[in-house]
Amino acid sequence: MRVTARRTVRRRLMGSRTISIEPPSRSRPFGSGGIRILIGFGLILAIATPLLHLPVSYSGEAPTVMEALFTAISAICVTGLVVVDTQTHWSHFGEAVILGLIQVGGLGYMAGMGIVLWALGRNLGLRDRNLMRLYYGAPSMRESISFVRTIVIYTLTFEILGTLALFGGFVSAGVPVARSVWWAVFHAISAFNVAGFNVTGEDMRPFADDPAVLLPMIVLCIGGSLGAVPVILGALRLDPRRMSLDAKMVLSAAVVVIGGSAVFIGIAEWANTDTLATVGESDRPVLALFQASMWVSGFSAVDSGLLHEHTKLFESVLMLVGGAAGSPAGGLKLGTLAVLVAGTVAALRGREDVIAFGRRLPQTVIRQAVGIAFAFAAVHFVVAMVLLRTTSHPFIDVLYETSSAVGTVGWSAGITPALGTTATIVVMITILVGRFLPLLLVLQIARSRKAPVGVQATDNVRLG
Repeated sequence: MRVTARRTVRRRLMGSRTISIEPPSRSRPFGSGGIRILIGFGLILAIATPLLHLPVSYSGEAPTVMEALFTAISAICVTGLVVVDTQTHWSHFGEAVILGLIQVGGLGYMAGMGIVLWALGRNLGLRDRNLMRLYYGAPSMRESISFVRTIVIYTLTFEILGTLALFGGFVSAGVPVARSVWWAVFHAISAFNVAGFNVTGEDMRPFADDPAVLLPMIVLCIGGSLGAVPVILGALRLDPRRMSLDAKMVLSAAVVVIGGSAVFIGIAEWANTDTLATVGESDRPVLALFQASMWVSGFSAVDSGLLHEHTKLFESVLMLVGGAAGSPAGGLKLGTLAVLVAGTVAALRGREDVIAFGRRLPQTVIRQAVGIAFAFAAVHFVVAMVLLRTTSHPFIDVLYETSSAVGTVGWSAGITPALGTTATIVVMITILVGRFLPLLLVLQIARSRKAPVGVQATDNVRLG
């Protein structure tokens, strides 16, 4: 029978003790924290959109409600796709609003339920702590709350050091000191939170041959896309044998993804006079590495619209990979990719167990990775079909735009401002889905379920 009111039970055991029994709460869809997270982000959007529509937020022509809403969604979801140029359209106040959204969106996503529940004035329950641990990989449930503080310190450390490094890079490149200060702050926060917003007016193209700017951006983006867990564990436990399996797989996947992408982009675009060949041969390796390292942030030091079509196809797949779980990066996540690769290798070798770094992976994790990958593929397919139906842009550019929205990356072939009303709404919805789909899937996976009654018969299905 369900308890409908608070009861007080008194029992004398060498003294008096009062025990309060709370009525059980009803289970909510997607866990007890999922709806609150969506409400929190919704409230922020409801405040930010009118702010961007104020006369103090823009310079020149007033933005439409659609443009203000699109910019707010892209900023808080740390995506970087824009329908108006950030540098020319928005005032310094508007840029500050965008930067605040980026910081709240990136830090809030990394800290997860802890910050959102705190902002809503709710206490963390046992279930919420379990979900936080599953969400961003805190080492143990008891360390979940304190780990939020670690994330904040990790974020601020990267952003402050990145600001100082970028300030020196911009000043050495001839940018006025006052402008260099603002550019350094803005791009350090945007890069670490893998947002892709820029205030140069030409993205990073003016600094395509300047390692003093590109290298700090690379470090910031990688630090943000990997998140605190693998970076901190990797720094504290330099001996790979003492490192957790999660950190090993994430760091290994990151090295392969970034290194392999840099090699591919370097070879594919080496002689393209519109991209890598705009700089000298000695600067092209760093430029290729920069492009590969921006696979989750959307910054670019070349014109993405002028890439070869096979490079666009490669980057369309690359954008879906994403960063590490618990980082502000979107996409499938590096851990998911590593599990899928390990499972594929085991299947090709005819092994029943999936082994990675001498450890056996649970079958539950493999099923979850397959489910997440299928969900992303389904969303990508549907959105691409809708955009192809509602726009007249080339297929490869639409595919590129779709991957950017689903993966919350921000790379674009330049078609975002010309999508039209219907396609723009579709892209906005896709950004929101791409931002929250991994989190909602984790919450759905973590839901408590009734044990099945009886055991089903085993049968087989032909493959191949």
